[in-house]
Amino acid sequence: MILLNKLVVDTYGVNFPLALIFYQNLAALLLVSVLKSLGVVHYPSFDIAVAKKWLPLTVFFVVMLVSSIKSLHTMSVAIQTIIKNLAVVLTALGDKYFFQKPVTPIMFVAFGLMIAGSYMGTIQDKWVTPAGLFWTILNVLTTVGYVLYMKLLVHQVSQEIGRYGPVFYNNLLSLPFLVIPACMTTPDLILRLQHTPYAGDFCLVAMLLIGAVMTFASFWCMKLTSPTAYSVMGSLNKVPLALIGIVLFGTYPTVLGLVGISVSLTGGVIYAYATSTAGQKKPAPPSPTTKV
Repeated sequence: MILLNKLVVDTYGVNFPLALIFYQNLAALLLVSVLKSLGVVHYPSFDIAVAKKWLPLTVFFVVMLVSSIKSLHTMSVAIQTIIKNLAVVLTALGDKYFFQKPVTPIMFVAFGLMIAGSYMGTIQDKWVTPAGLFWTILNVLTTVGYVLYMKLLVHQVSQEIGRYGPVFYNNLLSLPFLVIPACMTTPDLILRLQHTPYAGDFCLVAMLLIGAVMTFASFWCMKLTSPTAYSVMGSLNKVPLALIGIVLFGTYPTVLGLVGISVSLTGGVIYAYATSTAGQKKPAPPSPTTKV
């Protein structure tokens, strides 16, 4: 999704983030509605009480998507990727505070590597801009809020909305925030697409479809696992993402930046390992004096 966003907005110049997000969310809403009408998926009809609970999550969702696209317009994929590792740190701390998930010493070591790597990767990199940093940090904060609040909310209303209700509510409630800017920029978007090569059109369609599928996957994953485990997968996929982004867009970092990227990604891998081994720990067997 990140690579497609970068290709569409930067490489092919379709720089209309609010309109793109509007149509992306509209595509997800249409997909889940069509699947419901065909009997493939099921969720209850619209409930205003559920919508009120869901509205704060939608605000996080919209700002998260907008800030991601805006930051990619001025930042390289690799640099945005390592800075977004900070979301893993904050999510784990929030997971500990709100959901009592343990944070082990090796996890703190991983956090230190992520933070140090992010600093080294951005301090001398020519692809880092003040605007890009602002949007990326905003994306980190809203991603953390989105993941933690989504975990809390999905469990609260899971009986009311079912497995696919989150896809319906999240995308439906986002449209009013985006419809006015989307309508204002759609004519320019259409005009731009007339001068976009077929590869750009393909990337745009793929972005809409993958965005819809990603919405389904995100909520399903959050219902079955913890916010930290969700972030761990984000840590692991940053390794190929950073490397592909460097080669695909030719945004080669400085030597210090390359070291920073390596350090930060190493921290992500260590964190993923620490989390997976912590999840595999079994409770101690009962003592001989324990009655069974």
